[in-house]
Amino acid sequence: MDVLELMETKVSAFTKTDLAIYEYLKADPEGFAHKGYDELVEDLGISPSSLIRFAKKLGYTGYASLQYQLGVDLERRAEDSREKSIGQTYSDFILQQEKTIDQQALDELAAWISGASKVYCMGFYLSNLPARFLSVALRALHGVDADNPEYDFAMRQFHSDELIVLFSVRSGEQYREFMKVLAKLPDAERPRIALITMNPKHLLRSYCDSVIVLPSADSVGRERIAIIDNMLYMMFNEMLLTKVRELTDQQ
Repeated sequence: MDVLELMETKVSAFTKTDLAIYEYLKADPEGFAHKGYDELVEDLGISPSSLIRFAKKLGYTGYASLQYQLGVDLERRAEDSREKSIGQTYSDFILQQEKTIDQQALDELAAWISGASKVYCMGFYLSNLPARFLSVALRALHGVDADNPEYDFAMRQFHSDELIVLFSVRSGEQYREFMKVLAKLPDAERPRIALITMNPKHLLRSYCDSVIVLPSADSVGRERIAIIDNMLYMMFNEMLLTKVRELTDQQ
């Protein structure tokens, strides 16, 4: 039991002066743990002996031992909070994705994959990791003719029964010219295009037949955005592969 928890068990026996110290410590534990003895006494407007008696009521030998233990407790709480925040952040994004993803769009994409003569899974830089994973999984687990070409792969003759699955977190600027070329193809040669992104206003969405928007990780700090983006993409892939497998089992 730490100092803050211990106080709550003793509060019913506190005097008026004890309650003043209790309220101060509870409102600003960091300040209590780091301020000097004289400064605390002046802030609280109490006698030095009152502070010592309060510490002894909590089981400490005096103010110094109470302050030391409070500092240790606060550091431990901060460490626990940091560890929890990372795990909780990941967990929250996973739950958010499960709740918010468009299931109808997911079902439609799975059907497109199952019916496509060829599936191109594409992504630039870090977004190519989930693209590559999806292409390998589709080939290995479901026998789908899937490929993971370079983002600037040479233009070839496409067909309307082919599918491009594009992973692009924010802008997809690298694919703008490629999309313009595809948009000019006649219907018989233009493949379907599905965009998987975290940006609901993605600049390429007008070129795509389907746009699936995943939760944005912008709020977690730059050092963890890439990790969470790819984690969400991998989870999306698992959800998509499950849908593809269900369709395969029905055939």
